[in-house]
Amino acid sequence: MPSSRLFRTPMLALVLIGAVNLFAVLQLRDQGGNKLLKVAGTGSDCESTLDKLDEQFNARRKARQETSTTLTYKEQRTFWDKYEPEAICFDDERFGGSVRYKSIGDGPKFVCGVDFIAKKAKNEGCLVYSVGSNNDISFEKAVKAHMGCEIHTFDPTVPEANFVGHDVATFHEWGFGEDNSELGPSYKSAATVIKELGHTGRAIDIFKIDCEGCEVMVMAPLLESIANGDVQVNQVQIELHQLEGFASDGAALENFFGAVDKANFRIFHKERNQWGCQGYRCLEYSLVNEKFLRDVNGKYVCHRV
Repeated sequence: MPSSRLFRTPMLALVLIGAVNLFAVLQLRDQGGNKLLKVAGTGSDCESTLDKLDEQFNARRKARQETSTTLTYKEQRTFWDKYEPEAICFDDERFGGSVRYKSIGDGPKFVCGVDFIAKKAKNEGCLVYSVGSNNDISFEKAVKAHMGCEIHTFDPTVPEANFVGHDVATFHEWGFGEDNSELGPSYKSAATVIKELGHTGRAIDIFKIDCEGCEVMVMAPLLESIANGDVQVNQVQIELHQLEGFASDGAALENFFGAVDKANFRIFHKERNQWGCQGYRCLEYSLVNEKFLRDVNGKYVCHRV
């Protein structure tokens, strides 16, 4: 049949998928029910459309901020429901597999603007930090293949000699935390890491972190540095773990996402980890800097090349 032959052609299938996604984008409406993307082009019209999108994203975030947290640790299956995606990246994808657009399993993350970053890499370079590896470097391999970024992987639990990805990333047997902490000299603050690696003044295009429960300790000082303007990070892919002692009354989660807001990040994707954690104790969040999101979305709204 013609239709079956059509979908055997990968390029035509991708074109149709893109058309469906574009149609969905064009149906976005503001709180009054008016279409947000009635005008696309250049100049003030497209900037006005991006402004309206920001207004909608801000309204969603404000509604979440004004929702009181009453969940207890016993209500674990609905514990994360308050923290839903509040923004849309028109160019997001599940990224990190050996083949583009075929990223399955536990390693891939939702990334905003893969091609946008790849173009930047050709012009001025790009920088990726991957915190916590356990010697799974599938994400790093995908970044190298499809973006061409400079990659640094951090894991104090893996001896440097045992790291399997020296041809893909620069490995550091370091953990992120606070300087001079009781955890030992191998743990450093984000500011110290950036300074020691000579990355001061550079944007970290992707900060991916999955360190089995250490993420809040790592992110708290980093988000503060971002909010203060000392560090620039364009997006964060993070797995949050619901552990005894963390988020037992909702306060820790409230504080974490409060810091996310102050650092001018938006939640653009959320995924339950169905491979472990009983299907609800661990969640993958993708966070994107407001300006970077606007730049990526502007590629579609304003026909920027």
